Amino acid sequence: MNHRLKDTDRCVMCGLCLPHCPTYGLSRQEGDSPRGRISLMQGLASGRLEADDRVSAHLDGCLECRACESVCPSGVPFGRLMDEARALLREQRPDRPALPGVARPMLRGGATGRFMAGLLHTGQRLGLAGVAGRLPGLAGKPLGRALALLPAKATPATPRGIHTPAGDCLGTVQLFTGCTGNAFEGRALAAARDLLLALGYRVEVPPTQGCCGALDLHAGKPEATRRLAAGNLAAFAASDAPIISLNSGCRTQLREYAALIPEGAALAGRVRDLYGFLMEHEDRLFGEEGLVRPKPPEHRTRRVAVHLPCTLRNVLREQGAMLALLRRLPGLEVVELEGNDRCCGAAGAHMFTHPEAADALLSPKIEAARRQAPEAIITANIGCSLHFQAGLRRAGLEVPVMTPAEWLVSQWQVSSG
Repeated sequence: MNHRLKDTDRCVMCGLCLPHCPTYGLSRQEGDSPRGRISLMQGLASGRLEADDRVSAHLDGCLECRACESVCPSGVPFGRLMDEARALLREQRPDRPALPGVARPMLRGGATGRFMAGLLHTGQRLGLAGVAGRLPGLAGKPLGRALALLPAKATPATPRGIHTPAGDCLGTVQLFTGCTGNAFEGRALAAARDLLLALGYRVEVPPTQGCCGALDLHAGKPEATRRLAAGNLAAFAASDAPIISLNSGCRTQLREYAALIPEGAALAGRVRDLYGFLMEHEDRLFGEEGLVRPKPPEHRTRRVAVHLPCTLRNVLREQGAMLALLRRLPGLEVVELEGNDRCCGAAGAHMFTHPEAADALLSPKIEAARRQAPEAIITANIGCSLHFQAGLRRAGLEVPVMTPAEWLVSQWQVSSG
């Protein structure tokens, strides 16, 4: 048995995880269930199975939503085991792509990521992405899929550098943007920055930070992830301030740096959820003299539906703070989107590599949005957001998808302390 997969022996094949596995629910094949995949891992690790197309398909089809891990009575670390299994697949099949080619340049930090984000924003302003996505021959192809997943509107550039509050400074925080910030999360990051500044915090956005490494790790490239982790460690080393991360997928990966590199524990311990951090200042935000006020004229009661990403629900288990913050907003009805116990199918690169399965998992959530008729869908994961936006467009539903920070800043007045 390969020592990296020895914890597969903790699985007792009880099957309690099966009702919680989205891919098993779609296919009803044992090879697409957690215990079936555990058996395949054991076969690979012992040499009884080869990394052929069939084995690879079952393992690559896993969403790594970790729903099975959250209900496992034996404590099987399924997420880590799947990463190890995919690394073993790559050792036996080194030609395996790490990321979809059309997505790779966009999902990187540094100069390349900023350049590609600039091209994206220009294309969005000119309406080229929508036109290109409808060109004959692109439907069903990787490029067509990638274009279909692009947000309809351009986002501003990620706020970089040092931002100082107007009044007294309560302290310093650092903001993690990751690789998608330049391309897709400019508004969300700007909203987070503005909320932190209003509270009285100095906000640092280290310019040399990059991808958290989750996409590479889940593609079986742990060494690439370690290099990215080391780069982020250096980028955030100048301070011991809290590191605020909006994206639940990135936050999960940053918290698990301790298992990747020896120095990773120090950074992992500083990583904070924006909404948990804000709720520590609940009275300052929402008290009688609080910073958050309805914009005049007074708002009618509004409704938003909250989508809970798998990483937030199954791994971090930090959804309480996000829901609590939204429920403190005056005149807002907060409901959970029906089917929150299931993955939406985005799952990092899964929405590129397995489009049919991804869309099948998203479809009931889009129908739930049609029934629940919210004014916005709120989520805390950029992959989920892009997947939802594309699905809503296909369904003809004009429902914006936002982070809680974006919704708060766009709909309520936030004054400086």
